[in-house]
Amino acid sequence: MSKLKILFVAILSLSLTGCAFGQAKLPEKTKADYVWNEATKNAAFPQGYGFPVFVINEKMIAFHHENVWSSADGTNWTKTDLPSVKRDAYEARYVQFNNHVYALGQNQGNYVKGIQFGSTIRRTTDFKKWETLAEKSELPNRVFYGSFVFGGKIWLMGGYDGKNYHNDIWNSADGVRWTQISEHAAWSPRNAGILVEFKNRLWMLGGGVIDGMTTDNPNSNKEIWSSTDGVNWTLTTAKAEISALGTPIVFDDKLWLIGANRNDGNFARSSLVTDDAVTWREESAPWSPRGAVAAWTFGGKLFITGGKYSYMKNGEPVFVYSNDVWAMSKKSE
Repeated sequence: MSKLKILFVAILSLSLTGCAFGQAKLPEKTKADYVWNEATKNAAFPQGYGFPVFVINEKMIAFHHENVWSSADGTNWTKTDLPSVKRDAYEARYVQFNNHVYALGQNQGNYVKGIQFGSTIRRTTDFKKWETLAEKSELPNRVFYGSFVFGGKIWLMGGYDGKNYHNDIWNSADGVRWTQISEHAAWSPRNAGILVEFKNRLWMLGGGVIDGMTTDNPNSNKEIWSSTDGVNWTLTTAKAEISALGTPIVFDDKLWLIGANRNDGNFARSSLVTDDAVTWREESAPWSPRGAVAAWTFGGKLFITGGKYSYMKNGEPVFVYSNDVWAMSKKSE
């Protein structure tokens, strides 16, 4: 099986997409086998959330909403000449594919005011400029879809077209021409939850609809599905005993959900980790509570940056954003 690159590296908004797993009690915390170290309190890029960091050519490249930054150590970051083309959750989707980064789509608006879809496909190979591969492509009109790279192709699953939710599956070898592989997958129409490869299977964790919208499957956020080929899916459980989503990353042969762990409406200083995608435990962390973080692996360590959380003050929400960088490694024996 080809290696899957995690493309949806940050959950953009748990409340927006309705993707939180039930309100089941979190697994008990266990004795930590890992240690976190702060690489920097304030990276050169601005505070923010919901942006990815890709590892290409021995560099960590942060595709921040304002600019694109690179680093060789996680501490020192340099702004590149490459401009950002994704400034909100709707505008585009970044995908790492064949050692390049693609920007899929050029949308405007939001689900409240309406979305104007654009199918422009861009690619950067030198991280200095964008090359337009197509002003108009066959990219489906979709936001909040799941995406991943598998078998030498970019895959797209589910999502919302401004009116309806979908459970179809598409793939593309170039980002421009798209083929519908399945009109209706086994899972119900939804904004896709977490998609990740782990233990030689593809996994879909959760997924749902925008808060307040009707759905034929109100428990989809508790489901875990898996597949060996991306087309045929098997329901592993419909009663997931984890309380919320985070950013997925595979590290030390385990699947981690970093940040956004909530079972009481609050963020936690912790991550969820599993050996089998079914039984989960909680690992505490020293960084501040947050969700929608960027997570990646580099040099045998798990890195995170960015994130967002909020608290109430005088009856009003106060939002806190981050740009510190942390690295986790396994404790020495």
